Amino acid sequence: MLCMTIPAETHRCDVAIAGGGPVGLTLALALARRGFDVALADAGAPPGEGSADSRAYFIAYGCWRIFRALGLEEQLLPHAEPVLQVEAEGRLGGISFIAEECAEPALGFMIEGSALSAVLYAAAKGEAKIRLLSCARIDKATFGPAKAQLAVGDLLIEARLVVGCDGAKSQVRAAAGLRFEGHDYDAAALSTTLKLGKPHNGAARQIFLPRGPMAVLPLTDNRANLIWTERAGVAGALAGLSDDEFERELAKAAGDFIPRAKLAGARHVFPLRLKVAERFDGHRVALAGDAAHVIHPLAGQGLNLGLKDVAALADVIGEAERVGLDIGAASALAPYTAWRRGDVAATAGAMEGFARAFTAPLPVRLVAGAAMAAAGTVPGARRLFAKEAGGDLGDVPSLMSRV
Repeated sequence: MLCMTIPAETHRCDVAIAGGGPVGLTLALALARRGFDVALADAGAPPGEGSADSRAYFIAYGCWRIFRALGLEEQLLPHAEPVLQVEAEGRLGGISFIAEECAEPALGFMIEGSALSAVLYAAAKGEAKIRLLSCARIDKATFGPAKAQLAVGDLLIEARLVVGCDGAKSQVRAAAGLRFEGHDYDAAALSTTLKLGKPHNGAARQIFLPRGPMAVLPLTDNRANLIWTERAGVAGALAGLSDDEFERELAKAAGDFIPRAKLAGARHVFPLRLKVAERFDGHRVALAGDAAHVIHPLAGQGLNLGLKDVAALADVIGEAERVGLDIGAASALAPYTAWRRGDVAATAGAMEGFARAFTAPLPVRLVAGAAMAAAGTVPGARRLFAKEAGGDLGDVPSLMSRV
């Protein structure tokens, strides 16, 4: 029996979180460790009891500090592969940088979604101040003057604040009337796991093909996460090929970039979008992760932006409580949007620029490749790229600060 039966009752807490992915679970833990009572409602089954999460994530070293601060690093490390080098290659050359250029042992870690979710869920389940509700579809969200409510089956959750971590189609965002603006790309990302024909040596590598980038990101046991961007119809067709047919198409497209690679996992296709909420907060509501922003996966920054949201929101809520403010009041939450939206907009804009430049007509691609190659010869530029990839620029929340 995967899904629990929810009893008829009212549950009161400080913060109710919609969505039990990595962002929602990390936020629940961060707030509980600050003394807040948290309820987390997720529509899915607990990790290990439903379909496995086949995705893999790059966690930048700045965001990895969040897990270290929450005491989860020891449980995560056996499942994580350190990223020691990043290489990006265009038509006329590329840029690469290594961990030493940001004075860190690794630029970050690659970890499979199933392992990350299992560790976060186990930690949340063991936290007395967190009530976890699985298979709990939210029927209604309302935001009143003094409290917010989530109706989850026969359960009514009352909280001072509701946080939507419920993805790009967020019910919380829709109920709060917060606009989600942007566009869809005529492209999709095919994601799968490969067994490599030669050691990856901790390098995350990306090439820019005419129809979009292809990234090979290191995983444990000399495996890699492949992110292959193509036109939506082509990506769907690739997903439907037999394993042998897919490996042949991959070899033709990638050439020497991924020699002798073999499929080692299921293939999944994700549509690509660029959308950002007009605000990340309102009266009795806040948004984090994909509920607040969805960007091109070009540099693997999607989850990192969500984890930065978590760290910033935990600081904003904690500071409001410390000075005696109502943590759900719009005035108490306003610093959150001011803190996070600029970083999200800058990252989204950069990914948009890269995506369009490297899929433009050949003359534009040549200019973009030449510019990237020139930047790769400047040590200061490489250090800046390394720190940006590591999530260590700008106003860093307390959970991400160096210990």
